[in-house]
Amino acid sequence: MARILVLDDEKDACRLMQRVLSAMGHQVLVFTGSAEARAWLEDNEPDLALLDIKLREDNGLSVLRLLRSRWPAAKVIMITGFPSAETAREATRLGIEDYLVKPVEIEDLEYRVNSALGERPLEK
Repeated sequence: MARILVLDDEKDACRLMQRVLSAMGHQVLVFTGSAEARAWLEDNEPDLALLDIKLREDNGLSVLRLLRSRWPAAKVIMITGFPSAETAREATRLGIEDYLVKPVEIEDLEYRVNSALGERPLEK
């Protein structure tokens, strides 16, 4: 079981990821705002973070930078509904494990989470 942080300002996306990841046996902490996620990250290390790049009041890349400075071993999957080469390059430079484009398919989410955690991925 891994401790997984989910940061996405879309509540439906958070509920879906929480349901899927919890069913996989993981402890899932969901945040819809970056301030709350940042506060949690001050004292808590996730095994994996799923970070939306475009947030209402912030940018997921800035949360990724904080995560890397505080918990460099944490695995990260960036999620976006607005893919761009620039954000993909920056996220890759900061050492992410994967990059997902919305809408995220359940099977794809399960596969990529297992891969990022170094677990045997489910058949895709």
